[in-house]
Amino acid sequence: MDKHNVNSETNVMTLDPNKIPHVLLEGEMGAVLEWKLTDNKTGKATASGQRRAESFVKQFPQLLMSLFQQTYLVGDAISIKDTGNTARDVRSRSPNFGADAGVGAVTHGIIVGTGSTAPTINDYVMETPIAHGTGAGQLSYGAVTWGTPAYDATTSQFTITRNFANSSGGTITINEIGLYVTAWDTAVKYFMVLRDKITGGIAVPTGQTLTVNYRLQGVI
Repeated sequence: MDKHNVNSETNVMTLDPNKIPHVLLEGEMGAVLEWKLTDNKTGKATASGQRRAESFVKQFPQLLMSLFQQTYLVGDAISIKDTGNTARDVRSRSPNFGADAGVGAVTHGIIVGTGSTAPTINDYVMETPIAHGTGAGQLSYGAVTWGTPAYDATTSQFTITRNFANSSGGTITINEIGLYVTAWDTAVKYFMVLRDKITGGIAVPTGQTLTVNYRLQGVI
């Protein structure tokens, strides 16, 4: 199978943060996207999938440049569009690239949505983000968790994980998954760095939890 194709299956795929999937090519730096559905009553997995993440948007290299360049001063700031469609003068300091969202936070961390428009390099926000909650069309956002950095003979990685529980009473279909991070202007602001469209969607029935992994990897 081509390494760039989606691999979805009905049997469980363990989302072990130390497991290293090999879907990127030699010399690439990127991310692997994984997901798993679990029945809340039985604890059994009902479906899973894995693919390479494909859609880093322009805020990612812009934020990375701000760290490399060490833009501490106002005059050195890099103008970057935040999730509210406002250009921010980003400077290099400790909150940058923060994805450590707590329970219920939809400002940063892994975010899911129902938007089905194909990503573009200029995307700055999820098309239709799903709100946190238990009402119709809502999912309960868990806290972001982290896997210990792992490596093997060719690949190094770290893993970002978040759970999304459906207690809405109806099935919710996920068509987009993304990653928001923090950066500093005159205060903490929020920026999208990654947005993937999920072809065919991921149907999350009520009473089940979706677990999403983003594995940031470098391959030699």
